[in-house]
Amino acid sequence: MKILNAIHAQSIGGVDQMFCNYSKALTKKHEVSLLISDNGNDNYNNLNVKKIFKLKNNSQIIDCLKLLLILLKYRPDVIICHSSRLMKWMKILKYFTKTKSIAINHGITFKNSLNCDYIFSINQQISNLVTSSGFDAAKSFVIPNVIEIDEAYQKKQLKKPPVIGIYGRIEPRKGFDILIAAAEILQQKKQDFKLKIGGFEVEGSYNLETIKKIAKDHKVYEKCEFVGVVKDKKSFFENVDIFCVPSREEPFGLVILEGFANSTLVISSDSDGGKLLIKNEIDGLLFKNDDASDLANKIIFICNNQEKYCDFTQMAYLKLQKEFGINKLSDNLTQVLQKIYE
Repeated sequence: MKILNAIHAQSIGGVDQMFCNYSKALTKKHEVSLLISDNGNDNYNNLNVKKIFKLKNNSQIIDCLKLLLILLKYRPDVIICHSSRLMKWMKILKYFTKTKSIAINHGITFKNSLNCDYIFSINQQISNLVTSSGFDAAKSFVIPNVIEIDEAYQKKQLKKPPVIGIYGRIEPRKGFDILIAAAEILQQKKQDFKLKIGGFEVEGSYNLETIKKIAKDHKVYEKCEFVGVVKDKKSFFENVDIFCVPSREEPFGLVILEGFANSTLVISSDSDGGKLLIKNEIDGLLFKNDDASDLANKIIFICNNQEKYCDFTQMAYLKLQKEFGINKLSDNLTQVLQKIYE
C-alpha cells in the first residue's frame, strides 16, 4: 500500500512521537512517504521512507494547495493525518483526489477528524465519542499508542532517598502541582525524597517558573531538581525510582509506557489513560484523580515495599512487550488498512 504519513506544525510532544512510530511501523510492510512542515526535526531523516515532502507553514491556503498537488502527483492510497489542520483541509481536498484520508485522534478533541474518510482513535472512549456524534462506526477503529522498546528489563533498587520523577507538557491538566502538593505531605509525614522535574513549555503564562513558584509555596523547592526539556529519556530514568503521571486529563499516556520501558515504577492518576495502561497493584499504582493525599500515600506504600516494586515493574515490562511495541502497531495497522483497501 502507498501511504503518506502526514503531520503539520509538529512539536516535541506525544503526537510527534506517535507520528514517528507510525512511520516505523508502516515501513515494515508498506511504501511510506512523509509530509511534514519546515519546522520538523532531524529525526525524520533517520526513518526508512520513500520521500519527505515539506510544507512552508507560513500560509494555510498555500500549504493546502501544495498538499493537493502532492496528492495528485504522488497518488498515495491513503493519507494519515496526525494534525487537526490537515484534517480540516481534507473536508475540501477529498473532492479533488481519490486518496482516502485517515484521521488519528490523539485526544478527546475530535471535531476536525470527522472530515476524514476513516478515524483511528487511541482508546475506546474517544472512539465512542466519535461514533455517538454520527460518524459511521464501520469506519472508526481503535489503535492504541505504542513505543519502541530499546532496553531490556533491569531490576532496580530504591535509592535512599528515593527519586520521584515527572516530565511532560507544562500545563495545568498535567498535574505538576498535584505532585508538588503530595511532596509537601511526604515531608510532613517524614518520608524523605527528591523530585526530578522535567517538561517543555507551551504558549501561555503557565510555565516552568510557575512550577518553581508552586514548589516554593509548598516548601519543597530545595528538594527539587529542574531539568527542563527531556530529550534523553534513558538518561532521565537512570536516576528515577518512581515516575508520576498525575494528569487531570490523559486520554492515553505515552509517558506511562516510557516508564514501563525503563523498568521504573509508575504511579498515575486514574485518568482514562492511567486506567487503560495500569492495573492497580499488579503492574503499577493508581491514585484518585486530583487527590494529592492519595498520591502521597501510594508513594509511601511503594517506598516501603521493595519486593512489590520489582514485581510491579517486571509485570509492566512484560505488558509493554506484549501489547504496546512497534511490532504490535504494525500488525494492528496492517489489519485495519487491509479492511480499508478491500
